[in-house]
This record gives sequence, C-alpha cells and structure tokens, in this order.
Amino acid sequence: MTAPDLPNGAVNIDSADQAVAFTTALIDRARRHLWIHSRQLDPGLLDAPPVLDALRRFATARHDKQATLLVHDATAIAQAGSPLLGLIQRLPTVFRVRQVSDPIDRALASACLVNDAGDYYFRLSGLRFDGEAGLSLPARSRPLQEGLQRIWERSRECTELRALGF
Repeated sequence: MTAPDLPNGAVNIDSADQAVAFTTALIDRARRHLWIHSRQLDPGLLDAPPVLDALRRFATARHDKQATLLVHDATAIAQAGSPLLGLIQRLPTVFRVRQVSDPIDRALASACLVNDAGDYYFRLSGLRFDGEAGLSLPARSRPLQEGLQRIWERSRECTELRALGF
C-alpha cells in the first residue's frame, strides 16, 4: 500500500507495510505539529526508512515545526541507538521529548501518532502494528491529541536523550 492508495476515513491496520505507509502519510500531512506516544520509539516502525525520511522532511521544512514525543524508557532507547535518536539529537528545537512518569500513564500499553491535520494512528498495544488509523478525521484525532497533551504535562523532561546528556 503506497501513500496515494491510502483511503480516507478510519481503517484497520494489520501489517507492517500498512503501518509504515500510514505513518509516513501522517507525518507528510502534518502542517506544523506531530504528537508521538511510543514506549521505545517503535522499532520496525519509526526507524523504517520511509518514516525516517518523512520525519527528516517534516523537521527541516520551512515554518515552525514541532514534534512532541512521549516515551516510557529513555534509557533503553539510548542503549538501543535508534536511528531516530540521531535525528532527535540533531534537531532538538523540533523534537521535544519527555518521559512518562505518572504511574497511571506508565501503565498505558498503547501507542499513538497524531498530527494537526486530523490524522491519527492508534495501537492498543504499542508492541504490535495492528491498530486503527484515519486521515482527515479530527473528531477522532482531537481526543487522542488532548489525551497526549495531558500526559505531556505530567511527564518529565527527558535529558537522557539529549546529545550531551544535559
């Protein structure tokens, strides 16, 4: 499934190829803001070459861009050396990262990507690709974004992932 083949409306995602295609489209369609909630930067998804390329385009495009990332285990991310980590460290004014610290938030097993164009990709289990995604569905994406904002406010600054560690 390529980006032009993506349907409008909500669809079920059940394969890695679909997940990468939707994630790439979601990032490409973001105007100025992207929210990502991921336990450990979703190996196999956020480090897929098309997704990394889309994130790089988003981060280096004109206009003020902001990618807000909520992670659960910054130490594991730093040790794994995700390709996305290099991009986060090179562009710290675009990629803001916080680690979930509230015990209730830490218990969340889900993962989510949302942009400011009304697109979303929600996975009940952040360890799997299957989930629900939709393009141009602000009625579904807005509550997800608002939930991520509340988690963001309760989370702590993630200094472990900065290039110099401070």
